[in-house]
Amino acid sequence: MIVALGGRPRTGKTTLARALAQAIPGILLDKAELRRVLFPKLATTSPEQNDRLNEWLLQAAVWHLETIPGSVVVLDGRPLTRLRDVEALRRFAYGIGRALHIVECVCPIDVSVARADARAAASQDRDPIADLSQEAADPIPEPKIVVDTLLPPARCLGVALEGITGQSTSGRPETSGPHHSFSPRPRS
Repeated sequence: MIVALGGRPRTGKTTLARALAQAIPGILLDKAELRRVLFPKLATTSPEQNDRLNEWLLQAAVWHLETIPGSVVVLDGRPLTRLRDVEALRRFAYGIGRALHIVECVCPIDVSVARADARAAASQDRDPIADLSQEAADPIPEPKIVVDTLLPPARCLGVALEGITGQSTSGRPETSGPHHSFSPRPRS
């Protein structure tokens, strides 16, 4: 199974990806970490470098999924704010015969901006985020699991896990958004 985090910058994707990888348990493949390892001196990466990093991340996902039976890969990479990226990821999962769950992290833009400001103030943010309020984004199409990251972290994790597993983690019905998965053709 593949779990991919999507959403605009600073909506809590990485925080939730780490929590999911630990809770499932799964293997977390983080494009930002890969970039820091492979291109440590670059403050920003070109679109071509981003595409290459994503390609390497997907190659690593295939390796884990094929060599570790029953493994789950959690992808924290592209924000999936372009329809073509979502479609490419779905084709990838289908092509390797794995279920794909897209978890979309959402929060108001002013919260994202405040999070970006707080991160920049707390550290030397090596990958500056452009004006978040001006960033164009396509809506992530269904099927997806929507997590409002204004909820407490444990609740965000519970909503995501319920959407992925189909089982309530709290004993009560969830109402935080649609819960769907994308299942490819059966693996032969």
